[in-house]
Amino acid sequence: MTQHHHSHGHQSLQRQIQSIPLVSRLPTWVSARSGASLAIRVTLATAALATVLVSSAVLYGMFYKLYVPKLLHEASVYLQYTSATNTSAYIGFVKKPNYRFLSTSQAYTVTLDLHVPTSEYNEKLGNFMISLDMLDAKAGLVYHAARAAILPYRSTAVRHLRTAVRAIPLALGLLEETMVLRVELANDLYDRMYSPIVAARLALSQPLQVYSATLTVAARFDGLRYWMYYWRTPVASLFISIAAMWQIVLMGVAWSVLEAYTSRSTTSTQHTPAAPTPHQITTDADAPATFAMDDHSGGDKTD
Repeated sequence: MTQHHHSHGHQSLQRQIQSIPLVSRLPTWVSARSGASLAIRVTLATAALATVLVSSAVLYGMFYKLYVPKLLHEASVYLQYTSATNTSAYIGFVKKPNYRFLSTSQAYTVTLDLHVPTSEYNEKLGNFMISLDMLDAKAGLVYHAARAAILPYRSTAVRHLRTAVRAIPLALGLLEETMVLRVELANDLYDRMYSPIVAARLALSQPLQVYSATLTVAARFDGLRYWMYYWRTPVASLFISIAAMWQIVLMGVAWSVLEAYTSRSTTSTQHTPAAPTPHQITTDADAPATFAMDDHSGGDKTD
């Protein structure tokens, strides 16, 4: 009796679901073989494929944004010649104190580019030291490095020959007697988790004549980050293809489950018997009473 009640309740729930217009038409759209059903299948497949590709591209873009940090951070250096032995500069990398501009899991190289004149003073200066201090928001020392530098040597004859060859462009102002001295100050710099680098302090041991200077912090990519940055198109295509393939497989499984469920719902709906009317319901208590009445009336007629 209880099993019959649960079966009747399940069938009633199925009829209520099938009474919804979209759900009642869905089994026909999915399982029919008509031309309209084929057009609907093609439309749904095209929309699903477009959704899969777009979602895969968005997923890769989010992963790239979070995993691959910015390659270069450049800052101009304005040297302060406060004394004959003190030439220094303070470089701020961030405008907000709590902002992190370096990744803690990425190695960085720090280089200083000095645009200097090829003057006799600089050439006679010889070796000089460049010290670098990377600071956190509280001016605490995070990284320290010191490197020696010197301008490339050129003999007097070579200097005169270069001047003679470039005499006309130099006289017209098309060329300048300058050079760029690049010094690598750090090649294995890592930022800290709880005290991120926000600024740098630079100092020269001797007052070098400088036109301009630039401090560059560059990420040294390796492994997956290297391939994702320097081979963007092939890696992005591979990642999007793999993500799309998995999504198509999952959508295919979901579609198969939906098709099986809708087919079973259609079959159960077609074979469900109609509910009996109240006049057709006869209880077990009424039948014996009728037989007893017939027997009693029959006995009276016999007597």
